[in-house]
Amino acid sequence: MELLGIPRESIHCLRLPDGGALDHVEEIVRRLIPLMAREKPASVFVPAFEGGHPDHDAAQLAAAAAMRRSGLGGALYEFPLYHRQGARTIAIGRFIPDATPRQETRLKLKDRLMKRKLVSVYRSQRAILMPLLALRGGPMMVHLQGEPYRRVPSGRDYGVRPHPGRLAYEFYTRRRFAGFAAVAATVMRPSAVGK
Repeated sequence: MELLGIPRESIHCLRLPDGGALDHVEEIVRRLIPLMAREKPASVFVPAFEGGHPDHDAAQLAAAAAMRRSGLGGALYEFPLYHRQGARTIAIGRFIPDATPRQETRLKLKDRLMKRKLVSVYRSQRAILMPLLALRGGPMMVHLQGEPYRRVPSGRDYGVRPHPGRLAYEFYTRRRFAGFAAVAATVMRPSAVGK
């Protein structure tokens, strides 16, 4: 964030365990509500709900629940990372097809080079992300046509699998969608609004 010029006082880290966000969704929601009330964001960008990584899906769920409970306006947008829908291997940097209109932010060469630099900041992620930069122009991290995003449909049902079949994280973790759906039912229930 500092490389992007974000002031230190505007950076908020929750310090939760990698791979364990789903176990802390209620805590994340409670911590996001006052932050959103103070910052009043016009837009919130989160990873797509696509079954690629449980933390990515939990991040969207927490943001949606916090926005709903706080009653603040603003739009929730998602960006694709990876999923397995309709693919024998991981589909990278593409949305699961649906009717939601897709938008793109064009990146200049300096912006694409900055993304490459940002990938190298975290040693734990280098081995995973650096090879993806080389695939077909780096579809996950450096989109040549533009960075895709789309508005999250209001009323998205997080109790429904993002796509048929086995989710990517069901191959490489012990997490199952049933556990995600149970957490979603709790944090998105109408009685949770205002908490």
